[in-house]
Amino acid sequence: MKKRLALSALMLSLALPSATALAGGMEGMPMGPVSTAQVSNDSDVLFMEVMTMSNLTEITTSQLALKKSSNAEVRAFAQTMINHHTKAQAELEALAAKKGVRLADKPGADQRLQYNKLSTLSGAAFDTMYKKVQVQGHTMTLDLIKTYRTIGKDAQALAYAAKSEPVVAMHLEMAKKLP
Repeated sequence: MKKRLALSALMLSLALPSATALAGGMEGMPMGPVSTAQVSNDSDVLFMEVMTMSNLTEITTSQLALKKSSNAEVRAFAQTMINHHTKAQAELEALAAKKGVRLADKPGADQRLQYNKLSTLSGAAFDTMYKKVQVQGHTMTLDLIKTYRTIGKDAQALAYAAKSEPVVAMHLEMAKKLP
């Protein structure tokens, strides 16, 4: 029960800005297509949505790292994140399409704010913040996967989680070793 509540809280925190928009909290703002998770409480759908936001965040912040960092280790890590998360997202999108689930097409509001903060930094300050974002993001994603694997029902989504868990754990260890 505790894990289900933790997963729900985590997913709600990522989806809340979108839910506010759906409820008219951003009146007059044009709204694009809505992801399935924005109108669903299904744990399998919510897991796919949060994993999408994680993948997209890793890709966009790592693309920024390639532009802003001059540290060879940071740049190599960033390229690895782009490669791995692009592949992981393609697999997730194929899985979602089979299930008729529409996924988000951009990171959540929290992640976009992190990106905005990163974009204002340069040099060692950028590298330090990028490392912090990577460690926090991979820690959260690893916790999400572990929780989902205890409550998920969809066999294919569970298989994706099982396949992703060791890769995310490896990314976390790599991020911790960044300079």
